[in-house]
Amino acid sequence: MFKFKKSDSSAPKMKNTVALKRGVYAIILSVIFIVGVVLLTVLATALAHNFPLELDLTTGKSHSISGTNVEYIKGLDKEVNIYVLLTEDQYLCETNSSYNMCYYGATMYFVEYNIDSSNYYKQTVELLKKYARYNDNIKVEFLDITQPSATEITQNYSGFNWKTGDILVESKFEVDGEDVVRRTHIPYTDVYSIKAGNEYTSQFHQYYVSGMYDCYALYGVGAGYVITENNIEHAVSSAIYKVTSKNTPILLIPSSYCDAAVLDDGLYETLAINNYSLVKKEGVLASLLAADEAKDYAGILLPGATADISAADRDALEKFLDNGGKKSKSLIFFAGTSTYKLTNLCGFLGDWGIGIEKGILYETNSSYAAPNDPTSTTLISMETDFTEKADAINGSYYVAGDLIPMRQIYQNSNTATYSRTTHALMRTASSGTVTIMPVTEDATKWTPASDAALDAFPTAILSEDAVSIDGEYITSNVVVYSGTNFISKEWVDYSYVSNLNIVLDTVNHCSGAIDNPFNFVAKTIVNDNYRALVTKTNATVIKIIFMAAFPVILVVTGLAVWIRRKRT
Repeated sequence: MFKFKKSDSSAPKMKNTVALKRGVYAIILSVIFIVGVVLLTVLATALAHNFPLELDLTTGKSHSISGTNVEYIKGLDKEVNIYVLLTEDQYLCETNSSYNMCYYGATMYFVEYNIDSSNYYKQTVELLKKYARYNDNIKVEFLDITQPSATEITQNYSGFNWKTGDILVESKFEVDGEDVVRRTHIPYTDVYSIKAGNEYTSQFHQYYVSGMYDCYALYGVGAGYVITENNIEHAVSSAIYKVTSKNTPILLIPSSYCDAAVLDDGLYETLAINNYSLVKKEGVLASLLAADEAKDYAGILLPGATADISAADRDALEKFLDNGGKKSKSLIFFAGTSTYKLTNLCGFLGDWGIGIEKGILYETNSSYAAPNDPTSTTLISMETDFTEKADAINGSYYVAGDLIPMRQIYQNSNTATYSRTTHALMRTASSGTVTIMPVTEDATKWTPASDAALDAFPTAILSEDAVSIDGEYITSNVVVYSGTNFISKEWVDYSYVSNLNIVLDTVNHCSGAIDNPFNFVAKTIVNDNYRALVTKTNATVIKIIFMAAFPVILVVTGLAVWIRRKRT
């Protein structure tokens, strides 16, 4: 007789319950994971919108503010308002309104609107927003200039001749118990470097000016100017410094003694946007320095002396620099190939430990000279405290031609009336490769003798005259650069040549503006700049993939695994 064992129906039920629980747990974990991913994405988006957290992998960090500038922005303790005279959509040309950057660039400066200019506009908007993110004292506002609220702001800038698309900067603070309001204006050409697109540009521009055609560049007909660089970081930070600085140093340019036009190639503008006031005056130097306003001059700027100073001028110059024993004055001089003939001026410089000699520096090593021009040579900074900001610029160098030989007559000299120290700021690029060519020779034909003396020559020398007042170390300074070519358009137009930067450093030191942080290189859009090429469509696709498609795929995959496990 067979006996049948009673089946235990609880075993499969328990097995199914365990499987069900595992499946539920798996789904719950999947849901938690998906929710976490979504929340993390939303949080990251919110943080990226409010703080500069992005990693900039573009060449030249074209979407990043330079480190020195970030430090300056974070340390700013005064409120600054930055007004862009377009809405954000208008600046990005994402609206059909006639008030947009596309229309403005085309009509005001005849700039061709293309993908490159569009990317530059995006870069500007992005970098402007970062100023506000780094410091709560800075407010960036894009204005609708058709609205009364914008008019209330722009009416304060009536003297600046602003135009649609320009940028206005304002700061209000207190000086010696009195309220001070400082304002300045950043035009389009200070933000962007532009150049002619092709040979038809002038023709089309002439047609536009005459009223024959409207906005050729806007509608893509023919040609126009094109944007080559973005100077927004330099322009805005310089403007901020200008409106927040308590003092504006005044530099006298005695035009009767020098070639003031040399400054027009770039140094004049560089000093002006960095809060310097440059005053050109004709007349006898002794008389200029005896005038009442002379006490307000921080220094004298003498580019390429064309006339010698008199004995009376020399005495007046010494008295000016001594400043009644209080020092704090300066002379910045750019020598020329005929400076050695100016005996009184050379004698004055000799008293300050700076010797001027006859001739032109000739580089015998072609690795340190411009092609086919041995008198145009690269230079190296001696990396002193006076040039540290310029020296910190990566990928830049110094170069100039027609430099004269100089020497340090002494390093230290102490008398009953002064205590002077000289510092070589810069010299020729390599020790023992430079000789002196006579001024009358042609550099393309002249060859130095085989036994010619070779040396390393200083090409910028600073001499300090120090005094201690109430425990504070105060100096008057004389700085000599060995050629006006150092600040000529021939070199300063190159973004990787930092001649103006190192001059600005020394002028800042001499005038006491040591808090001026500006030594920035213009930012250029390059081909590997992926971010600038991301359109709204691209962004939407990316969002769909990571915030919708990816989570759905996770859910489906999780369910498939759970069903498969359940069946097995």
